[in-house]
Amino acid sequence: MSGRLNRDSAHYKIGPLTTYVDASELERMFRKARAGERVTYAIGPAVSLSAATASLVRAWHDEGLCHLLREREESGRGFRYFLQKRHGATTRANSASSACPIEGRPEAKLLHVLADIAQAGGMLPSLDLLAERADLPTRNAADYRLRLLVEGGFVRVRRDGVNRFVEILRQEESL
Repeated sequence: MSGRLNRDSAHYKIGPLTTYVDASELERMFRKARAGERVTYAIGPAVSLSAATASLVRAWHDEGLCHLLREREESGRGFRYFLQKRHGATTRANSASSACPIEGRPEAKLLHVLADIAQAGGMLPSLDLLAERADLPTRNAADYRLRLLVEGGFVRVRRDGVNRFVEILRQEESL
């Protein structure tokens, strides 16, 4: 018996995979969308709850900013997942941001972790370690959330040679 695998005897098959819009690009599209407008965020057989884009969309839904919908693809092999911006969504988003824009979101937990690191004067650890400490599913999720904190003016990451250090610029008391 040969140890080789031939095509006729192979029984494993990888099905279609779900493709997601980049989470930061989706945020930009959502801000620009008018009430009632649909924005596609994923295409494929199923949405993973651990994907950064899917968790962002779920958070918007939970805040009442959008409806989540799906339609079967013409090929019949998967779905097109999209969100529909609700009327008044911008008003709610702006009023919520005046209190604390990240309260209850994964960025808040990451901000606490970063504050502890900054207070100790330590170097910024790897994205894998940040994800573990902030209970994020992957290093990509940690990278994404860290970029959101930088863009939101909460933290600054500075380099000193090959080392990275974090400075806390703004920390909400209610967190």
